[in-house]
Amino acid sequence: MLQTRNTQQRQLVLDMMKENFTHPTADEIYTKIRRKAPKISRGTVYRNLNLLSEQGMIQRLTTPAGPDHYDCNTNGHYHFLCRKCDRVFDASIPYDEALDRTPASMAGFKTEYHWLMLVGLCPDCQKEKEK
Repeated sequence: MLQTRNTQQRQLVLDMMKENFTHPTADEIYTKIRRKAPKISRGTVYRNLNLLSEQGMIQRLTTPAGPDHYDCNTNGHYHFLCRKCDRVFDASIPYDEALDRTPASMAGFKTEYHWLMLVGLCPDCQKEKEK
């Protein structure tokens, strides 16, 4: 892996992620960082999010529709995506480490990781739908 120096902008992005457990999008992170560093560009935030996720310091969550979300928790866990409000939540389902091992029946393949995203309606959107 290519070694990169830790810039002040990268540290700002990483610090913002460590303070935030709501699985924000890149635009949400950019908006929050701009309050502390008004001169930072959107491109700088996006590049640093990409680099931090490639280095395994944060997790990028690609959703079926809509923007990627980011998670500072890189331990194995699953997520729930609300299809109405596009928010992402941690799912309280035990992580199955056995799924990280390639089944013997798949000779020639090598599993690196797995992820699971449940999709549905969050409690807030369910209440709104009932109105």
